[in-house]
Amino acid sequence: MPVMRLSVTLVTIAFGCLQSVAAAQARSAGATVEDIYIARSVRITRSMPTDFCAESRVGFAGDAFEDSYTFHATESRMSDGKMTNPHGNRIGQMRACFGATPNPLKINFYAEGDLAAVSFIGKGECELKADFPEAGITVGRCFLDLTNLPRGYTGGLLTSNTILSRKAFGEASDPPGYVQASIATVRLWKQR
Repeated sequence: MPVMRLSVTLVTIAFGCLQSVAAAQARSAGATVEDIYIARSVRITRSMPTDFCAESRVGFAGDAFEDSYTFHATESRMSDGKMTNPHGNRIGQMRACFGATPNPLKINFYAEGDLAAVSFIGKGECELKADFPEAGITVGRCFLDLTNLPRGYTGGLLTSNTILSRKAFGEASDPPGYVQASIATVRLWKQR
């Protein structure tokens, strides 16, 4: 009888330990070291560069143009990831400077803004392809290395898939049917 109680006790302890290990693994698997956002940007303004785009601030001659954008949440189908709504709630804003490079299809990119109440400064570039997929449309891929993030973040990256049309502002494109200006993926990495 004492051996049987000892066996039951040992099994109970072992089972309890396994449950604790499983719970810890589940917490570890569920814990994330990054926040990921998918957002659509809409260009609100475009102007000649102001003092905001001074080279001392942006790190390049911000001589091309200055833009302002709003960010909006997007919705996608769970079954296949297809975007079903590119214009959800407003979730942020961004002010950006662009500067020419020797390659006319590459431009410098600097921005300050916030997304989901997370402020950032970003520096990067864009590569463009004109008149694709049709005349009047320019596609681009851009990135920003994100810094000056709130406490708890070690860094971040914004990448965008961008459509520019003959209509520079707002949601509607010319030619029609494109989601402009950008669909951005933002990854923010946390300290462990």
